[in-house]
Amino acid sequence: MQQLTANTYWLTDAVGAHCYWLDAGDRVAIVDPGMSPGLNRVARELRRAGRSPYEVTDILLTHADADHAQAAAELQRRTGARCWLGAADAAVLTGAAQPGSAFRRFTVRFGRPELPRHLNLLDGDAEPWPGLASLHTPGHTPGHFSFVTGRVLFGGDTALMSGTGLEPMHPFLMTDVEQGLVDLARLSRLDVDWYCFGHSDPVRRR
Repeated sequence: MQQLTANTYWLTDAVGAHCYWLDAGDRVAIVDPGMSPGLNRVARELRRAGRSPYEVTDILLTHADADHAQAAAELQRRTGARCWLGAADAAVLTGAAQPGSAFRRFTVRFGRPELPRHLNLLDGDAEPWPGLASLHTPGHTPGHFSFVTGRVLFGGDTALMSGTGLEPMHPFLMTDVEQGLVDLARLSRLDVDWYCFGHSDPVRRR
């Protein structure tokens, strides 16, 4: 576990995308719990840090790709937490909608993550709870959301961080490349100190 701010931590033992722990007082959230093989590893990581996965009240899913969301349903069963996911991505998990790109239509043949219970669907910008904003950033997947709390951005797969700043994700991973550039521009204008994405290490803004 690596502390980023007074209440934000990077859970480095997760498998798949980067996973984060947010302690917001009466709400304790895990952002993108990752893939199922990493769930017990994350639980052990929390216990080593003196925390417990049973403290979790909320699971924030930036989107429904397996490397971000595969472990969410089991984590929800263990903790009883509320889950937050974009409505368009939830429709893909239920089979009510097809994935929006050829790449995902291929990978979905190998299975979809299980849809978590106690699900709260996001459809447009919202405030899941006071102090947390969810921003619809649908370029990567139609139901992709980024989350902002305090001066921390959890951007999922909207972008990558490099030594020169924010960069777009690889085009073949995007459902809508042009929308992805719009999303990237939107995030670049946010007044935040930390950029926490799914596939580049968290970086403090200079």
